Amino acid sequence: MLPAGRQRFLKEHLMSEIAADTNAARPRRRRVWLVAAPLAVGALAAVTVVAVPDRDHGDATPAAPTLSASPAPAPTDAADLLARAAKAAASSPDPGARAAQFVYRKEIQDGARETRHERRSWFPVDGRSGGLILDPTMGNGRSPWPARLSDTVPGAPRTASFDAPTYEFVASLPSEPQQLLQQLLSFDRAKRVSGMTMTPKLYNQFAFADVQMIFQNIAAPPAVAGALMEAAAKIPGTAVVADETDAAGRHGVAVVGTNGTMRVALIFDRTTGAFLGVREVLLSDLPAAGSDGLPPAGNPSPGAGDGKGYEYATAILTSTVVDKLEAEPAN
Repeated sequence: MLPAGRQRFLKEHLMSEIAADTNAARPRRRRVWLVAAPLAVGALAAVTVVAVPDRDHGDATPAAPTLSASPAPAPTDAADLLARAAKAAASSPDPGARAAQFVYRKEIQDGARETRHERRSWFPVDGRSGGLILDPTMGNGRSPWPARLSDTVPGAPRTASFDAPTYEFVASLPSEPQQLLQQLLSFDRAKRVSGMTMTPKLYNQFAFADVQMIFQNIAAPPAVAGALMEAAAKIPGTAVVADETDAAGRHGVAVVGTNGTMRVALIFDRTTGAFLGVREVLLSDLPAAGSDGLPPAGNPSPGAGDGKGYEYATAILTSTVVDKLEAEPAN
């Protein structure tokens, strides 16, 4: 079982490489989502990827963006907006997650050929117990994801890393953006693929996908979250956009990159730096890339029906730490 976000990214890259080699048309893909809807529906041949989640202390302490939409931004330098948001994120209260706790998320998901729906998830802070996703679009509505780190289960990861991230692992990352960028770019991701050359472009896309995985599925303590925002904006092939909209209609500053056949925007509240959600748009539905190498934002309407506009978007409604699996945070 592969996290679907990773499966989608790797599968799309593999398909594009095959298409380039054979000059054949790329087959229409079956979309499976995890960085949105975790739990792949199949194994991807030639790819070995495992993911896990989160970290360390405290009671249920909400660290979520509010539901009220931010006003559209006045014309402002996008990089300055992101820098201010990152500083605010880094100075936010630390939930102090403990090893035996879980990071709880409640979010809206829209698109990806599914109806708009709510998803709740519990990701173990230390990775030593299994997590859980409650999502009406997945099987019977319950998915035991991610698999736990293990010293005894054959094939299970034994230590956390970018290949098997947990909140504890994320908390151990540098809180200085340049150091964190170097760690993101230097991590050996070659074992994720087989029979493919790991080009610099692919390394960069993997690094961006790992940042997406952390923000969308795992969360990060404040100091690391702020550093991740700035480091993501320095990954080659990414850009900062002053105004993107999440699935709840909230405006924020975004770090934008490409992931296979998708334009991916990681959206942050411009005042607090809180992660609002992700918005993904099919590159085929957008005009050609601009001078920054990235296509424009595109139509903000959902793409579940005809593939136009955004193909998939989320909005994080609650992100906090709880003591037990399936525990709900206190209001």
